[in-house]
This record gives sequence, C-alpha cells and structure tokens, in this order.
Amino acid sequence: MTEKTFNMEHFVHGIYLNARAGNVFKYIATPSGIIKWFIGKAKYYYKDLNIRLGDEVIQKGDSYLWTWLNKDLELKGIVTETTDNKLFQFTFSPLYIVTINLISEGSKTKVILNHEYQESVVKDEFDFINWCECWVFFLTNLKSVIEHGIDLRETESVDHTLVNR
Repeated sequence: MTEKTFNMEHFVHGIYLNARAGNVFKYIATPSGIIKWFIGKAKYYYKDLNIRLGDEVIQKGDSYLWTWLNKDLELKGIVTETTDNKLFQFTFSPLYIVTINLISEGSKTKVILNHEYQESVVKDEFDFINWCECWVFFLTNLKSVIEHGIDLRETESVDHTLVNR
C-alpha cells in the first residue's frame, strides 16, 4: 500500500513468515491457532451448532463467536471460503470481508490480507482506518508467535488504552 494506492474501500497488508504454508494455515484456520496471535477466545460452529475442536480446520459456512483478549467485546461472523493451506475468508463484523491468502515461496510463506467493505453497507471511516492499523500489529504478532514463540499482546495489564489488546 502506498499513498497513491490507499483508498477507503479496501486495504491490503502483506508479510513474509519463515514457515511453510501448512503451518501458517493452522494458526489462521483452527480455533487453537487463531487465539495464539489474534483473538482471546474462538468458537466455531457447524451443522446444528456443533463446535469445532481446537485443531480442527474451520470450513466454509461455519459461524464463529470471537471474544477479544481481556475485553468484554465479542464478534460474530461467518467463514465464507477456505482452501487448505492457501486461503481463509470470513465476514468481519457486518461491515467487512477479510481474505487471507497464503503463497508458498520455498520454505517461506507470503501472507496477504485483504480487508474490504461488504456490499451495500454504511461505511465507517474511523473503524476502517482503525482496522488498517490494527491488522499491522496482528500480522506482526503472527510473525512473532510463529517464528519466535512470543505473543506481543499485553496480557498482564488492565489498561484499556493499550492498542495491542
């Protein structure tokens, strides 16, 4: 993204990870993986409200309930597309669709995150810009967790002004 390519319809962030796509996919598309770098608690539901277990790969059509780390904030959504080790797409609040593409490049994986408005929604510029910033932190945290085993989110403080919670 550059000053000339930034727009208020969608943004794209990318990062290289020193890990194979199959390993990265487990961090993105399993309940036990996504809580290590992004969300505090994650429940994924399929057919008649059955819950997917920790290392079970999430599937297209699953719904989710995420709870933020150390916050009284929940988010519900739907998984709209998955392709093993390549793609994970989900609704992100009523406003957005987030698509995470994984591209294998030797022993590394390029992660490309696209965040865009869903069709026919009332746009919220502050929320959009906030998520543009937040995804940079969370992708950095994904890299830290995968490559070094260190979660950068603040877990010991109850200071709600911290940006990494």
